[in-house]
Amino acid sequence: AVQLAERLMEALHQPFEVAGTQLTTSASIGITFSTFGYTLPEEVLRDADIAMYRAKAAGKARHALFDAGLHEQVSERVHLEGELRRAIEHGQLSVAYQPLFNLGSGRLTGFEALARWQHPTQGLISPATFIPIAEESALIGPLTDFVLDSACHQLKLWQARSEAFSDLTMQVN
Repeated sequence: AVQLAERLMEALHQPFEVAGTQLTTSASIGITFSTFGYTLPEEVLRDADIAMYRAKAAGKARHALFDAGLHEQVSERVHLEGELRRAIEHGQLSVAYQPLFNLGSGRLTGFEALARWQHPTQGLISPATFIPIAEESALIGPLTDFVLDSACHQLKLWQARSEAFSDLTMQVN
């Protein structure tokens, strides 16, 4: 299976021409084996798909083998995705504001807005964990909207507080 995947990736990598333009392509391939005791074709496809996403995460034009530990990781990720969806829908995320200073003058110039998720049972979940989940699950749009709305609203409040703050800026991460 691995040799076949490598041959397929090599064949796909060969340039070809479409309407006078030379193109190349690549593939990420997930591989699973019958030794896992599948009873339904859907189970085989599910695990091969899980392995394919592991290959994609490692970089383009790769193959990956499914293992039982990978299924557990994906199950946890799917569970966390559902909880992130609920957190966004129920306003359970927050935005932290990190001040930005001009190093020469020491003057406050603005803030960086950073998404934060305080999970009710798992505590603070790192953005390095939940941002990729949001990006891969179409939750990045609602998450981005929330952070932008919160940051713009907060910046307006700070700017209205005093003329000294009227030129503050906001960077959204």
